[in-house]
Amino acid sequence: GGRGVLRLLGYTEESGEGLSFPPEVEGPDPPRVASVTADVLVLRAEMDLLLANQHTNPQFFTQILMGGDE
Repeated sequence: GGRGVLRLLGYTEESGEGLSFPPEVEGPDPPRVASVTADVLVLRAEMDLLLANQHTNPQFFTQILMGGDE
């Protein structure tokens, strides 16, 4: 979810208004933001293919979701 992505970007302090950076952190790390953004975009594209039943290797995700290489 959105909070999980924000946590990956460094927003880890809980407040009544949501998440924020800890006091010792001034802002997001640009390379980390780029990496997380790319991962989220790729995952979304993969999920779209799976939901449309057009993914070329759906068994790969079944294995991941089931927790192993079975």
